[in-house]
Amino acid sequence: MASDKRYLLDSDVLIGAKNIYYRPNFCVGFWDWIQAGHSSGHIFSIDKVKGELLNGKKTDVLYDWAQRPELKDFFLPSTGSAAKWGDLSRWATSGSFLPAAQAKFLNADSADAWLIAYAAHEGNYTVVTNEVGEPLSKRSIKLPDAANVLNVETISLFDLLQRHACNTFEFFAL
Repeated sequence: MASDKRYLLDSDVLIGAKNIYYRPNFCVGFWDWIQAGHSSGHIFSIDKVKGELLNGKKTDVLYDWAQRPELKDFFLPSTGSAAKWGDLSRWATSGSFLPAAQAKFLNADSADAWLIAYAAHEGNYTVVTNEVGEPLSKRSIKLPDAANVLNVETISLFDLLQRHACNTFEFFAL
């Protein structure tokens, strides 16, 4: 990675990768890529994402992955970004979102608002998410729409891979 840009992975990126695209039992390269990006100081997440991963089954591969010693400083503490979280809270509750959407987004254990708050507080972070903005939605608050409120950039996992990954997938015949 040639730039000093840093990225924060949302839990949906990790869960979706594990469940759909980059299952760890056959696509170790993806998980190694995350580790390499972290080791180089570019790819991180936050404690709230770790909490969401640890909230799953203890037999889930992400449960173990989130606790690997080499990832001890991968999950950054979000508490210092409480003021920015408050800014998002005021925005979410002053808009026309339904109460259920507000409650889900502002759940203190949910990562979305905290990811945005952390990125806004620290600066020079882009949030990596699978969510697509829906600025007219009343039923849900999408991460990209909320990120715009605090001028935080978002990117999809596939766009991040296109920017910062090499061709490492090889086909082999059985």
